[in-house]
Parts: sequence; structure tokens; C-alpha cells
Amino acid sequence: MPTSEAMQPLPGPLLPEDLLAEAVELLERLAAESSPSDEPQALRRMAALLATELGARGLSVAIHDEPDEHGAALPVVVATSPAADGAKAGLPILLIGHFDTVLAAAPPRREGRRLFATGAIDMKGGIVAFLKALDLLARRGVRPPALRLVLVPDEEVGGAISRRAVAAAGAAATALWVLEPGEPRGDGETLVTGRRGMFHWRLVVCGQSAHSGLAFWQGRSALLAAAEWSARAAALSRPLDGPTVNVARMAAGDQGWVAAITRPDSEVGGGLASEAGFGSAHQLNVVPDRAVVEGEARFLRAEEGPQLARELAGLAAEIAARREVGIDFTHDGAIPPVDPASLPPVQADRAVALAARAGWELLREADRGGISFPNFLPEPGRVAVLDGLGPVGGGMHTREEYVEVESLARRIRLLADLLDAEAAPTDR
Repeated sequence: MPTSEAMQPLPGPLLPEDLLAEAVELLERLAAESSPSDEPQALRRMAALLATELGARGLSVAIHDEPDEHGAALPVVVATSPAADGAKAGLPILLIGHFDTVLAAAPPRREGRRLFATGAIDMKGGIVAFLKALDLLARRGVRPPALRLVLVPDEEVGGAISRRAVAAAGAAATALWVLEPGEPRGDGETLVTGRRGMFHWRLVVCGQSAHSGLAFWQGRSALLAAAEWSARAAALSRPLDGPTVNVARMAAGDQGWVAAITRPDSEVGGGLASEAGFGSAHQLNVVPDRAVVEGEARFLRAEEGPQLARELAGLAAEIAARREVGIDFTHDGAIPPVDPASLPPVQADRAVALAARAGWELLREADRGGISFPNFLPEPGRVAVLDGLGPVGGGMHTREEYVEVESLARRIRLLADLLDAEAAPTDR
């Protein structure tokens, strides 16, 4: 176990002091075990370690292999409570998390009230918060309610397994609780109650090439058409909780050059300029006849996605007709949003009230931009969602990632209180 300075006691009776010390030590141990997304054997070791911890707390645990998007088999940990195993149990609460990290592990270290460690908040800290919440329930003499915990190995790298796991398990769940981190906000912390949806789009413009010195006016610039479309598309973005359109990259020029630099194996931009100045001059005297633009759109309400796609397609048709160019606008299938207005509010209200009773402020974060597990529910508005239940900190995906130890204590207590509230009266 990493050697560390002694932790100062937290003010107030948030958690028993020994339980918090155990939580910090457990997080150090899990974070010191490397589990980057691209190392299957390391992921298997972490899955086995987590299965041992879950089994020691009375849950039924299984590890099974699932193929990722490349067909490689990776371990998924599934744990259920005794109440969920019962034949007469109702729909369980689904808890979802991941144990892969972006970086390989580095030795944890403590500085004051912070623990610096790989995956400290993303998201081994959330897993530890759940494990120690079970311990706190046991101290209270309360058995956990019907729950199923699914821990996936590929969230940081596209998440094909993650998407299938949420879609399958979420169809038979009464609620989804996500152990990803919340965010610090003022003197409080957030609970995520809404997430944006997203679709990727692609614009291909075919113009008419011409010699820029001899026949400039006979040319039809694909670049200018793409630039106008891009500026007007970005202007469809609205502040606050409105939709956004991000123009991420553009390639334009003569047809052969654009085809070359937009190949999957091409280093885009490598031929734009040389160290001595501009690239080859013959590329600069031709009205560009080809442009490719790519980006994404994000939106908080379900109806905004199709509406935004129609507006972008209509904009393409209008510019194509006026500039006498061909424009093909396409987009992939949208990932649906988690619209806070469509979610049952009871569990979020309860979480806010339980935090207040424990002496801290939990704030609703109704517009988180990043895609996460709740977006992959079969019907994101059907079940209650408590997202961002993990502890807060900073430096995610860096060597300076850290968890606030006081937040870890808060989240252990909050999870225990939430589970307690869901337990049957006979289990108390």
C-alpha cells in the first residue's frame, strides 16, 4: 500500500472516521493497480479485484467476456444484491460504472485533503464510494435493496460494450444510478440530471475548377460555399441550454488534393504549407472544386435533434442553388439526450434533501454536455436517472488527477442514504 501522510479528520459526523480511512486506503489500492483501456490483461486483473471486493460484501458476482468494437473479448463485472436475486423481486436499481482508465497507473500520493491517483475520480473513486456505502449500510444493520451493478472496461475508448450493457440492463431497471463524478460548484457539488444528445455530420461540396488567372469567373468555389455554410451553421448555436453546432474540420482545394488529405491514413494538414512558406504554387492558381467539412451537433431536448438536422440540410440546399455547386449533407444516427424535463424528479429531490440533512449542498446540473451512460438507455426519459454520484476532484485524464477526500466522504454517505431509503422496511 502506498505510504501517505495522515489524513486530518473531517468536521462533523458525516462518516465514522475509521470507515473514511478505509475508503481512502481502498481507493489507493485500486488506483495503484493499472487498468488502461488498451491493456486486456490489466483489465482482467482489475475485474477480478473488484469481484473480490463486491463478493466480500454479500453480492452475487459474475465476470463475463463481451466483444468490443474490434471483436476483442473484455471482462464485464456484474453484481446483484440478494434482494435482486429473489424470485419475487421487482425491477432493480441499475448502477453503472467503468474500471478502465486513460492512463496507466502511477503511485498515489496524498496532499492535504486531496488524494492524487490514476482514476481517482474517473472513476475508481465512484466505485469505492459504492463499496463503502455498502459497508455503512451494514453498520446500520440494513440490507441493500434490489440492485444490479454493471462495471464495464471500455468507457474511455468509444464504449461499444458500455452502450450494449446500458441498453440491455436498463430495459429491466427501475432507475439508473451512475457512479461518474459530479462537479464542484461554489460551496457545493453537483448531481447530473440532464445530458445532451449528439449527432455527427458531414458536408461534401463539389464545385467547378477554373484557372484563377484566366477563367476566374467561370469557376464555382467549393471552399467558399463550404465556408459560408460553416459560418451560418455555427450561427444556429444558441447560448445557455440551446443547441450547438461545432464545425470541427475542413479540407478544401482541387479534387485530387482533398481526396489525398482526407484519406483515413493521411496526416491532415501535412501538405498545407512547408517550413519555408506556402506549398506548391500550382495549387494556388485553381478555383477549388472540392471541400469536405465535418463536425457535430449537440442538443438537450429530443425534438431539437431532428429540427437541427433539417435546418442544416436546408441551409446546404439553399447555398448549393445560389452558388451553383453540388452539396451533400449527411449525418449519423443521433444519440438521444437525457432531457431533465422528462425525468421523474422524485429520486433527485430525495438526493438533494439527503445531502442537506447531512450538512452539505447538492445542486442539480441539468445541462451536462458530455455523452455518458444514461444517453444509451432504450428510453432515456422512462426511468429516474441519478448521474454524477461519484466524488468530485480535478485533473481528469492527467497525471494530476485527484479526488477531494471530503467529497468522497459525502458521496459514500449519500449513496448509503439513498440505498437505505430504497430498502424494504423488513430489511432495516
